[in-house]
Amino acid sequence: MRPDLQGLVISEEYLTNLIGENPHKVRYFYTAGKPREPGDLLIKLGMSTIRWLKFKSVRRLVKEVDRYSAVIRAVDINDQLEEAGNPGVGLSDREKVIQALSVMKSDLERALKTERILRENKNFIAKHPQLFTTNLTALTALQLSDKASEYGRVLDQALQIAVGVQEEMRKLQNRQ
Repeated sequence: MRPDLQGLVISEEYLTNLIGENPHKVRYFYTAGKPREPGDLLIKLGMSTIRWLKFKSVRRLVKEVDRYSAVIRAVDINDQLEEAGNPGVGLSDREKVIQALSVMKSDLERALKTERILRENKNFIAKHPQLFTTNLTALTALQLSDKASEYGRVLDQALQIAVGVQEEMRKLQNRQ
């Protein structure tokens, strides 16, 4: 694997560190094994259901990490084919693909860290929602302010274009 691609790999150990659990337990929520006694089935099924509910949101993110890893593997195979003497199979914009994968890795890491923080602090957030509502209100206000500024810039550009068109129209009328 080329060094630039190697740096983009999300290993199982790193994924475990990000989510705080074994990714295998998150991917496959029923890992209890075969029940030995009739009562074991209900206990194991109940434990698996609790695990399934606990990791519902992180499971989606782990699936995205798996898809991301599949893309990295495909690029690696493509690189190997190219190195084996098949120049026609090389990626035309490999640098752009690596940049996109780098952005994807950053986004996945941020999402996994955020999910873990929210999951680990679920009880606190549920008990003190007002602390987070204020922050969300402030963030919404900032977003609206940004949108208003953006609309203002667009309106200003539109006015500049309109003024330019009017000037050109005057020039054309003066020539006639």
